[in-house]
Amino acid sequence: MGAMVDDGLVAAVLAMHPWVRSRPEGERAEAALRALVEAEACRRGAPDPVSGALHVTALTQGALLKPEFDLSVHAHTGWTVGAVIADVKEMIHVNQGAGFALGDRFLRAVASALAGAFPGAPVVRVHTDCFAALLLPSSGLELEASAPGRAMEALARAAEDFRAREGAPSALPGFTVSALRLSIVDPSHWQVLGPLLWAEIERAHVIARRGLGTAEGAIQERTLRLDGRVPAPPTPRG
Repeated sequence: MGAMVDDGLVAAVLAMHPWVRSRPEGERAEAALRALVEAEACRRGAPDPVSGALHVTALTQGALLKPEFDLSVHAHTGWTVGAVIADVKEMIHVNQGAGFALGDRFLRAVASALAGAFPGAPVVRVHTDCFAALLLPSSGLELEASAPGRAMEALARAAEDFRAREGAPSALPGFTVSALRLSIVDPSHWQVLGPLLWAEIERAHVIARRGLGTAEGAIQERTLRLDGRVPAPPTPRG
């Protein structure tokens, strides 16, 4: 038996997803509800439907980094994480020349290549055509100087294999690859780790894309001191 839904609730859900207006009227409510369910599933760690990587909301709003918090609290030098960031250059030309369906498959190949280059590192889709492999403290993985080169080789090989398999795109896009080592000292709670890491990944990517301040392939080093611990009150002397 189907449940009855209040018209006002349906209108509110539709207002959250105005793109459903392009659908036949009878399909709009279901499409909007499905989008809400998929968004919440991604936030909880389900793969992004397009790329197969984790959605960025799993990092910024979800509990992806919750198990890492104890490591940050007990470490004297801060919670340190590595990120290898890969962005597809001019992805728009792939979509325009070969279609969005093929472009989506290409993004999935990119995410898979990055995951294959760093086994055990979760791969997050940072934005539309940019991904980051996270070398978390709990994984035991270390960010080595060779990481950017390893990522570039894996991505170039995956792109060539993709074209051989799909017969497109005619011109393979390049990649901007960068690496970040981030230390967060004294975070106040685990919820701050994800948004801070996301912001620093975006910053590192922009610096690399614009060729600012670091040599190509160099690891960018950042330390953020949050001083989130509350000092213990002094012990009274008798």
